[in-house]
Amino acid sequence: MSNKLQYDEELKNEIIKNIEIKKLTLDQVRKAVHVKGETMQASFINILNELEEQGKIYLDDEGYYKIFDCKGLGKVQGVIHINQMGQGFVFIEYQGHKIKYLIREEHLNGALEGDIVVLNNIHHGKTNYADAHVEKIVKRATGKTIFEYAGDGEFIPYTIHGNVTVICPKEQLRKLVVGSRVLVDIDKERIAIIEHKAVFEGHIDKVIGHKDDPDIEVATIAAQHGFLKEFSEEVLEELKSIPDRVLPEDFENRKDLRDKQIFTIDGIDTKDMDDAISIQKISDNSYILSVHIADVSHYIKEGSALDKEAQKRGTSAYLADSVIPMFPHQISNGICSLNEGVDRLTKTVDMYIVNGEIIDYVIYDSVINSKKKMNYDDVNKILEQNIVPKGYEPFVEDLKTMQELSAILNQENAKEGKVDFASDEIKVIVSPTGEPLEFEARNQKTAEKLIENFMVAANSSVAEYHRWLETPEIYRVHGNPNDDNLITALKTLKQEGLCSKDEIDPLINKIKNGHYNSTDLNYFLNHFKDNENYLVISKLILKSMSKAKYSSSCDGHYGLGLNYYTHFTSPIRRHPDLIVHRLTNPYNNYTPEQLIPYYNILPEICEHDSQMEREADMAERETLDLKMAEYMQREFEADSGHIYSGRIINMTPYDTEIRLDNNVIGHVTPQDLAHAKHTGHNHKLKLGEKVYVLIKEISIPHRIIYFNLNYKELSKSKQLIKE
Repeated sequence: MSNKLQYDEELKNEIIKNIEIKKLTLDQVRKAVHVKGETMQASFINILNELEEQGKIYLDDEGYYKIFDCKGLGKVQGVIHINQMGQGFVFIEYQGHKIKYLIREEHLNGALEGDIVVLNNIHHGKTNYADAHVEKIVKRATGKTIFEYAGDGEFIPYTIHGNVTVICPKEQLRKLVVGSRVLVDIDKERIAIIEHKAVFEGHIDKVIGHKDDPDIEVATIAAQHGFLKEFSEEVLEELKSIPDRVLPEDFENRKDLRDKQIFTIDGIDTKDMDDAISIQKISDNSYILSVHIADVSHYIKEGSALDKEAQKRGTSAYLADSVIPMFPHQISNGICSLNEGVDRLTKTVDMYIVNGEIIDYVIYDSVINSKKKMNYDDVNKILEQNIVPKGYEPFVEDLKTMQELSAILNQENAKEGKVDFASDEIKVIVSPTGEPLEFEARNQKTAEKLIENFMVAANSSVAEYHRWLETPEIYRVHGNPNDDNLITALKTLKQEGLCSKDEIDPLINKIKNGHYNSTDLNYFLNHFKDNENYLVISKLILKSMSKAKYSSSCDGHYGLGLNYYTHFTSPIRRHPDLIVHRLTNPYNNYTPEQLIPYYNILPEICEHDSQMEREADMAERETLDLKMAEYMQREFEADSGHIYSGRIINMTPYDTEIRLDNNVIGHVTPQDLAHAKHTGHNHKLKLGEKVYVLIKEISIPHRIIYFNLNYKELSKSKQLIKE
């Protein structure tokens, strides 16, 4: 341990020891631990803040520090999450129990998504939830949120809930007009309450546009989550040095594969193609599968402006019909995209596969020339309908061989324990002007599954390569599910009548006895594949599991049933893949000494990239919600009395979520359910049940649709079932 770390640890212990004896002010704590000089003072303040953020000490309104004792203080501290309906939730582990605290919109006190907050006024009800108020904000997650400028220094919150406003520096107001949409850094300390509004100081981080601009809503969502279309002048200047074609000197130390039958398979509108494939059948059940990935690391040099920008963004964000790329289009759609008929630099993984098992692999630098830009729709016509679109004739035999190998890999993946969850993804189809036209469920067909299988094979081979070399690496990890959470989900399925006792209890017993693995879970889910509520069942199980993330430790991937896994196949759109490419070098350009710094920086990179992946997921989800709200607003204006049918896909004491037959998702509030009971409708709703609804209200800023249940239609359908 370094002298600095040792000093900080000793100072922490000394601070806690003194505060345990009695409550102390800042000056009293400083004197008690003998802090002197500017350097010690800075460390002291940082450590105090860290202890407060960790929930070890508590600063009261009178300026005294105390030990944070939940029972003694009658308070708890944790990270707040705020849903579309304006309700906050904090999950706390206390004495071996997980308690969920609900904070209603009027009690958020200016808290934003991801903030660390202290809760008070806690009231435990009959459910697993406890009601609470936000007393104070200990630390902002980002502090960035969206406001609209109303003139005369007044800002109206656009995306956040609660009665909140900000005061920004006067010099920043000069560049604003009424209706300007701005991203604001909002301070954690409330400075006043005026007319029931919590007032905070703020600083304008970016002017997003005007509320009447086209696509302003998508731009707002992107900015809220840290994705901006514009690139810095430094990045644009650096782009001038990037060639638009492969140069003769780039061929050095690369295997020339330009004569091989290599091609890409992507979505019909995809422009950033970073993976290509080729295959050779050796004998029955023996194949050489080659996956060729764009060598982005050749052009993006470590420490360059482009590299720093990619690290900051972490990922590309795909928002409805638009993309906010990690790299400018000159790179993502140009020199690094494996476009048809042009030379491109790649990293290739050749895998020798026998009976679905990767027996051996080789990773090397290469140059390819893709012979065909294929799309999923056309390839599925060949593989599923035996229809050969024009221009695909020379590739049919290879595609059939790939289909054969993919089917073998499917069987092997199931044996290894890959959990095959139902996809609940929805794709919005938009007009040329961005208007939502319809919503399609994303169903993975043969071609999509084929590419997924081949990319997983390449990713696992690269991960195993690094694990074998014991070199620093970024891994994609997915932890084992928490047994209690999984059992709770299974019991809910039984209570809601979605699964029978005979289907649920054997798996619960296996979990309790520690005799189960991912193969058992996959077998359970496969049993319900033809069930009308398969999506609901799968979603509930998936919610009980942890989310995959990036890590510098090779901890395995539970959902895929793999001991070694990484992300290598998408360096155009994912920052971790770019780092993995740099660290995957067959010519040993890195000496052991040069690799040492990576051991120190990879954990921080993994944490940031995991966070940006979550931000991109949320931005994509919110954009889809926005398009749903816009679509239903148009429907409501055309026919406010239209009755829609759908299915309940999630239920909590505070929200009932319904997915309509047209794939639009909306909500019924507990207040509306309570009102229905008061008016004589006592029908008890269940998860997975088919229901009928009317549109009640739509909020474009919060991207949410509220429904009212139509009990008349529900009763009619029940009567028809009885008859």
